[in-house]
Amino acid sequence: MLTKVSYKLFTENHIFDDMTDKQSKILIAAIKVFSEKGYANASTKEIAEEAGVSEGNIFSRFTSKYGLLQAIIQPVTHAIFPTAFGKFSDTKITDIYPTLQDFVEALVKDRVQFMKENANVLKIFLSEMTYNHQLRQDFQNQFIKTAAFYVKAIHHNLTTFKADRQIVNWPDIEILRLMWSIIGGLVVSYLFFNQPVTKIDVNRTVTALIKALSQNKFN
Repeated sequence: MLTKVSYKLFTENHIFDDMTDKQSKILIAAIKVFSEKGYANASTKEIAEEAGVSEGNIFSRFTSKYGLLQAIIQPVTHAIFPTAFGKFSDTKITDIYPTLQDFVEALVKDRVQFMKENANVLKIFLSEMTYNHQLRQDFQNQFIKTAAFYVKAIHHNLTTFKADRQIVNWPDIEILRLMWSIIGGLVVSYLFFNQPVTKIDVNRTVTALIKALSQNKFN
């Protein structure tokens, strides 16, 4: 069975810090069962058996199966904005990544690493965002609270790239949508279709993004 160390997103956000050993085992078991069977098809009995505890231990800490799901999703929600937008939000972005090539390559490699480190959790997150209206609403509320700073920083830095004529002069939202759709294709194939992500795949994704976003092709 995977241990707490296997879940970097949770350890970095200190999710296990106030949990007993049994509670940590329950959360890890829930991640395994939900990622393999889906939330709707999983039962608290199965999770308890996987964790090696009684079913009552689940309810005493997490209240219900949905409470367990929230305990898994919330760390992703809180972490996804800083990790996803962090490379956009540095106010000296052109000093760190002077060219579009530098920036895109760093971004793609960072996202692939994040995906591999948190594959099971992200699979649950993306699956439930698709089907669970309440979770989508909770996520949207978190987005409104968390994203304001990053949206402002993103606008500043994309404007800098546009002024340097390195990136297409499109609205920010269109640039972001294009980037996440291309990177998202890599993520979905890895998480849901068991397709390996090799260095060649990463390099091709970088090339595709640069070709799609480069202002030069429109000159």
